[in-house]
Amino acid sequence: MLHARDRRAPALSQPRLQLHGVDFADLPALPPVDDVYITLGTTIAAAGSQSAFRAVDYDAVLATARAARAAGATRCGVVTAMGANAQSRIFYNRIKGEVERDLQSLGFATLVIARPSLMIGERQALQQAARPAESLSIQLFKWLDPLIPANYRARPGTDVGHALVHAVQSGPAGLHVLSGRALQPR
Repeated sequence: MLHARDRRAPALSQPRLQLHGVDFADLPALPPVDDVYITLGTTIAAAGSQSAFRAVDYDAVLATARAARAAGATRCGVVTAMGANAQSRIFYNRIKGEVERDLQSLGFATLVIARPSLMIGERQALQQAARPAESLSIQLFKWLDPLIPANYRARPGTDVGHALVHAVQSGPAGLHVLSGRALQPR
């Protein structure tokens, strides 16, 4: 059985999937787990402020990882972003880098970090608001895709998810960072 937790339960229905809406500031205990996949994220514009962005992209990610470790998880896959760097002067990249750094201290035998440039895919089923500037960027990326170096190409969320699951489940123990080419279909 696969359990998925989000700020609100998505309008999806799958027989082997249990969806749970949770408050990440007061995260309940998880059932026993082997692996955890964390794909939480927002934008500063959608969050409304830098502190609200940090609450999702840093606090909720770490709370989920800690809860998973407490529930027995030894392997973790997480999606951050290209340019993640805890020393960055760019707030977004700094938060992504800080969460990567702090996840490494939790003691997962395997930690896989996916760093896509721009993720594309269906957002309505996840009850996410439309992002007009992002929609324009996606169209531009699709048109320019053959000219863009592989490491910078926009990737569908499904490609990122498949690469993350594959790396967590079949890769050796240790820290692994997937970017660009590694996030493309095999």
